[in-house]
Amino acid sequence: MVQNRSLHHTYFIPVMLYLLMILDGFLINAFPGQFVSEEYILVPHLALFGFVLFSYYFPKQPMQLYAVLFGLLFDSYYSGILGIYAVAFAVIVYFVKKMQKYLTENVFVLALLFIMAIVAVDSFVFGFYSLMDITQLDFSAFASERLGPTIVLNIVLFIVIYYPLFKLVSWMYD
Repeated sequence: MVQNRSLHHTYFIPVMLYLLMILDGFLINAFPGQFVSEEYILVPHLALFGFVLFSYYFPKQPMQLYAVLFGLLFDSYYSGILGIYAVAFAVIVYFVKKMQKYLTENVFVLALLFIMAIVAVDSFVFGFYSLMDITQLDFSAFASERLGPTIVLNIVLFIVIYYPLFKLVSWMYD
């Protein structure tokens, strides 16, 4: 995809971010036994994937603003602590925009960025919750019961959702 083509339909970016955020909650509520058990916790990160994808392919769009706004919305709906995901999403968008100019444009690079974003966001949230004594997990339990299974789930979700979203990104360019 050539980055110097004109971009149209930019209004789809916030719409898709909102839909991906709602889909995160829908998956957990629709399949509660499959995502949370005594051995593991699976967390879909489709909204985070949206931020990585749109920041990567649309570096000139106001993704920092979207990250803060949707992060606050995400916080109010999912975490209950206002600001934690807003900061995490904004940092991820900043990182992706800075790295984008050094990376080649392909699906494997995007998948790697997404996995790194999951590790960064979940570790940041875990560290914050540990610091505030909200969670009683130690890091090894967090890594084996939550982070590892979450990465596996999101790799599967990436495989399922990448092509339709990539087609949307292609359509948004002329």
